[in-house]
Order: sequence, then C-alpha cells, then structure tokens
Amino acid sequence: MEKPGSLRAAIGQVFPDLARDVDRLRLWVEKGSIRCRQTQSRGFEWTYTLTAVMTDFTGHPSLVFLAVNDWLRVNQPDLLAAGNAETFSFQADILDENTIDLQFDLRLTEQVRLIERDGGGWDLQHLYEPNPLFPELDPLSDPPSLLKQIWWKDELLVE
Repeated sequence: MEKPGSLRAAIGQVFPDLARDVDRLRLWVEKGSIRCRQTQSRGFEWTYTLTAVMTDFTGHPSLVFLAVNDWLRVNQPDLLAAGNAETFSFQADILDENTIDLQFDLRLTEQVRLIERDGGGWDLQHLYEPNPLFPELDPLSDPPSLLKQIWWKDELLVE
C-alpha cells in the first residue's frame, strides 16, 4: 500500500502541524481485498477503504476537503469522474466552536505488476494513476503542491 503515505504527505504540505504531530492524523485500512486473474502477468490489484482521522483540528474542514480532492485528482481520478456518485464520505465530531475531530473514508485501488529480472526473480512495481495535471511526476513519491494560497474570509489559511 503506497497511497496512504502519499495522502499523509499531501495533507502535511497543507497542514504542517499535522506533519509534525503524526498522532493527530491517523490512517488505517478497512475492508481490503485483492483481485487477481489467472494470467501470465501475475499482477494484481489492491482495493481498500482508507480511513483518515484528524483529531483536535482547528482549521476549516473545507480546506481539508480541498487538499483531499486535489490529491484524488492525481492518485484516484476515477472517484472524481464518477458523475453524480459520492466521491468520499466523512463524519465530524464538533468539540467546540473552533475544534473538531474529522474522519473521512476513501475507497482506493492500487495496481501491482510483476516484472521478471534478467538474472532471475521478480520485481514488484506499484503502478500509479495516469496524471493529466502533472504527467512528469510520480505522485506516490513526489506529490505535487497544488495549493499556493488559500484565503477564507480575508484570512490567509495557506501560504
């Protein structure tokens, strides 16, 4: 599973305090499965629900969802191309007027291909989604920074 680490890095770019305090952004996988076909390629696909929980969050939830949506554009674009279908779900525990615990669930897939080595053996390669915005980048190792400045009610949220 490569995408959870990539999502954590993307959220950490927008919210550096969550990158420093990793206990406030917890990620785990539920309902995972593997799809494999009886083919010579021996490749397979991970399908799973990634749950993310941000605790004691004092920013605006729309900024979180913007960061997640931008990450999805690169790493799971099929969720954004689904027409009227739900992109992802969330829950919020409103702790006070400025603080929430925020949970969201993403249905993700990852393709794995096996490549035969010249001297014998195999290499596992995690494939990433075709990236129409940044075709030169590997989003799993070099997530693009799509957010430059974000303002909310005349307050600069992201520099």
